[in-house]
Amino acid sequence: MTEFDARADGETRSDPDRHGENRHLKSMIAALRLTLENGEAERDAVQQRVRAAYEGQLAELQATIVALRAALEDSRHEGRAAVERAVASSADEIAQLRQTAQVLRDAMEDMRHEHRQEIQRVSAAAQTETVQLHAAVRTLREQLEEAAFHTRAQRQEGLAVAAGEIEELKATCHALRHELDRARGRE
Repeated sequence: MTEFDARADGETRSDPDRHGENRHLKSMIAALRLTLENGEAERDAVQQRVRAAYEGQLAELQATIVALRAALEDSRHEGRAAVERAVASSADEIAQLRQTAQVLRDAMEDMRHEHRQEIQRVSAAAQTETVQLHAAVRTLREQLEEAAFHTRAQRQEGLAVAAGEIEELKATCHALRHELDRARGRE
């Protein structure tokens, strides 16, 4: 019993009216105490439920954080791997393009060299052909001049032969006329 209960007990003995009132107060106090204890118990139960719910949510949030952290790490790892693959692929592609460019440069240089050689060969062949053509022209000119000379000589010779024959024919004709005239004169 508390001091308050003891005083209330002492006061109720001295006064009968007060005794009922005290009893009423005691029962009210007991009811309030019971309500208070029930409220505390309910509060404790609510706190336990809230704490359990809070701890459950906290555990869920921690699990979610762990899962998200793992997903983030996986994503970072995959991102790094993708970047590394892209860089490696780009490096390979750049190397291939450089190699292709070098091959094309070499091929172009070879073609230029071959083109220069072909031009030199064609130029040399043209030069040789030009020299040969000049020689052929000179030879043909000489042959033409010689043929023209022979033709003139043959013509002159032919003219001389013809003139000689004409002179012979004239002389023959003259002699025949002369003989004819003599033969007529004899007759």
